[in-house]
Amino acid sequence: MALFFRGALILEALFDVSPEVAGLGFWINTELHEEENNKRNIRMDGLELFHFFNGKRPAYYALNFKERLYGTVIARGKDYILMENTDGYQLILMNSVNLNPKLSVSELVRNEQRKEVHLRILGLKEGEYQLRKWIFDRDNGALYSKYWQLNSRHGLDEEILDYIVTASKPTLTVTDELISDDWSFLCLSGTQCYSFL
Repeated sequence: MALFFRGALILEALFDVSPEVAGLGFWINTELHEEENNKRNIRMDGLELFHFFNGKRPAYYALNFKERLYGTVIARGKDYILMENTDGYQLILMNSVNLNPKLSVSELVRNEQRKEVHLRILGLKEGEYQLRKWIFDRDNGALYSKYWQLNSRHGLDEEILDYIVTASKPTLTVTDELISDDWSFLCLSGTQCYSFL
């Protein structure tokens, strides 16, 4: 049973290479990757955007979030990027950890990797903002957590697979917030939080 989640590592890699690389290539889906290699047990030397049953893989959402960012980077640290644009601000908080997948089944190890991020930002334009918070983690955007929750000894049928595809996506919350030039934000990780002000 694999519980690790690659989404944050993929997004971090996209940010790391984007100043130097003009384009990235992905397999469209796992099935095409296997067909190209003429076998079911493929080497995991590529990233697919979709799984067999059209579920969006973490690479899809990582690319989606990166492509939504625009404007000027006004602050950047190991775990965050803050951008300003004509519509407001965009903030990404990440908790990317390289972890042996065999250790990811241990609740103790996973809890040790969690962290609480409290971010305080000074100098924002004062006003009322619509705060959109996207959560992208193993429970919000990953196929396999739903796959394991719904699997049984009788396997998965089309109805269950359709539900997994529909239910496996990042979660969005929307709130209205009055922001002065001093704004605080709290995010509990292992989640990836993407906020659009």
